[in-house]
Amino acid sequence: MKLLVPLASMALVMAVAADEVVSTTPYATLYQVLSPVEKINAYDRLVAIERIESKTPGVRPQDIRVVIHAKGGAIPVPVAAGGEVKFPVTDALRDENPPVETNQPKGSLALIVNVALRDAARLRVPWGDIETGLSQVKAFYAQSSGASPPAVSGVEVYFPPGVAAMLTIEGKGERLLMADSAGRIIVTRAMAQESGAPTLVFSRAPDFVLPYSDEKK
Repeated sequence: MKLLVPLASMALVMAVAADEVVSTTPYATLYQVLSPVEKINAYDRLVAIERIESKTPGVRPQDIRVVIHAKGGAIPVPVAAGGEVKFPVTDALRDENPPVETNQPKGSLALIVNVALRDAARLRVPWGDIETGLSQVKAFYAQSSGASPPAVSGVEVYFPPGVAAMLTIEGKGERLLMADSAGRIIVTRAMAQESGAPTLVFSRAPDFVLPYSDEKK
């Protein structure tokens, strides 16, 4: 579930350096996108996941380079294979407002903040723990002005794309679910209720677990 969808376009004026496209945007623009991160992380069962997505086909996340050109020196922001990033979010950088440079064309990138469940990467997770996290998701949306809470109906479990992964709903019987090509498995409340008070058993630790809504299909 995306808390904020296609937001900061990382670009202003394009320049050419060593035949490579370079574009910049003010740090303050990104700060507005990242401002909910602290509020999300204040919940003991929630964690903020920052991701960069490219609108250009064929661009791998790990090929995207991002550098904050602060007065104290350049701050590289690595982009993981799944698009995950971790921007430094400080009042000092907000006040300085340095340019943030990327090697991608103007308007081709989006910075997104996701609400994820904290400590959900264990190999065995009781469904009760999932529900506790989802209740905090609801509370977070309730306290976020202007955020319309979606109808959460389960979770999306993400593994690395292309890696064989599975999940077993273990309770009254067992139900085996396989990850799709994107590394995703959806577990709904209805599936969990069929198994009573089940435990989710992962074949490997997932990258992250997001709330799932039927509104997103």
